[in-house]
Amino acid sequence: MITLYELAGKNDLRFSPPCWNVKLCLLYKNIDFETVAIGFSEKNKILFSNQQLVPVLKHQDGHISDSWNIINWLDENYENPKLFVNETSKNFSHFLYLWTSRQILPILFKIIAHEIPNILEGDDLDHYIVTREERIKGPITKFVPVISDSIKKFRSLINPMRSLIKKNGFISGSNPGIEDFIFFGNFKWVYTCSSCNLLDKEDEVFQWYKKINQIFNIETH
Repeated sequence: MITLYELAGKNDLRFSPPCWNVKLCLLYKNIDFETVAIGFSEKNKILFSNQQLVPVLKHQDGHISDSWNIINWLDENYENPKLFVNETSKNFSHFLYLWTSRQILPILFKIIAHEIPNILEGDDLDHYIVTREERIKGPITKFVPVISDSIKKFRSLINPMRSLIKKNGFISGSNPGIEDFIFFGNFKWVYTCSSCNLLDKEDEVFQWYKKINQIFNIETH
């Protein structure tokens, strides 16, 4: 049995973008797996991985960390259905993975940073506030005045993905694939942690998000 160690908040909320990326790949490949919830302050649970970040995937022969490494390992060790159709598909997926983490997630953090404490408690809450305020050199509320501008910027930034979804139904084409799974984690993070109006309900991207949840029978928040 494969075990996925993933970030969790109170009431067992699972909200980490890279963890969701991996989980969708597991579901897509119909791989049996179990999950272990880890709070921000519970890094002792993954000491065996010799690092402090989730996701971590533990399998019969060892373990793997870093979501991109895990995704590649899954595709190398579980044949069908394939995540990467060919090297071009793999390269585009890697681009999307890097673009998401370096361009999309920082904007989304500015939008929801002040609300993430609502899904945390105890030591996890303290850990989040201390580490994030050190990182941004100020209170977690410092981005509240620019939330509206950040949402506008985000909506504009994802126009290429919106065009693909509008044309094909999914980023990967007529059916969901790895490109969709990478992109999905962004929205799961926001809609689990925040009450903000990130997208209009009639937006093609919001409808795509709802469809992915339905296809993989994922609980929405």
